[in-house]
Amino acid sequence: MTTRMTAPRLGRLIADGDVEAVRAAVQDSPRLLSATVERGGQGGWTPLHVAVTEGRAQVVRLLVEAGADLSARTEHGRDPLHTALESAPDLVPLLRELGAPVDTASAAYLDDVERLRTELDGGAPLADPLTGVDLLTLAAAGGAAGTARELLARGADVDGGALRAAAGRSRLDLVRLLLAAGADVNRRDPETGRSALHAAVAAGGGRDAPEVVRELLDAGADINATTADGASALDISRVAAARNRRDDAGQATAHDALADLLVSRGATD
Repeated sequence: MTTRMTAPRLGRLIADGDVEAVRAAVQDSPRLLSATVERGGQGGWTPLHVAVTEGRAQVVRLLVEAGADLSARTEHGRDPLHTALESAPDLVPLLRELGAPVDTASAAYLDDVERLRTELDGGAPLADPLTGVDLLTLAAAGGAAGTARELLARGADVDGGALRAAAGRSRLDLVRLLLAAGADVNRRDPETGRSALHAAVAAGGGRDAPEVVRELLDAGADINATTADGASALDISRVAAARNRRDDAGQATAHDALADLLVSRGATD
């Protein structure tokens, strides 16, 4: 007896990255493309939303080519592109290639200056109304210097989290831009207590990470500041190196190098 395919079962196949099983399911039951499930206490998640948040690029392409709606929204108003901006930024280019619609938030992230200007001139706020995240932070996370400059020119709050976002993605140009615009290098996240320096060393493995750390320290970052759970930047680097020692020697070496850099600049245990 064949087990009836349901939206929750399809969601599990997507999470597992079982491309062929997903393909067979949506070919046999196209209605599943618009079926929804609850995720994280939020309803309205289509299979495409699930594939995006799970980071399953092949499944995303498969679902869109099978007819999945790129403009479908969860009960909180998030479409698949919003989901990618929040949890799977590496999938943003793929979704744009597949035709995902661009709104103010995604324009900021994607460095689409003209679209951003159009939206802002039409009265769009400087924060994404769906998530509450300010647009400058989205631009910083995306490495979008053009939209970041546009937002700064329009009065965006330079201390709304953008510097932490840029540092956490090793966006060197954006770190320099935001510091030059007056960002407080020691501004903390109100919940985690993390500063831009903590975010930079946690990212660690990026090619520009050491230079980002140097820029922050040169701007006056408190090298021995601790997060809400008591971790310093040096602690974060050493823990990350230890975690990667067995499975990713390259990442371990990168974190060790950051730890050495911090010690050379005065970090203490």
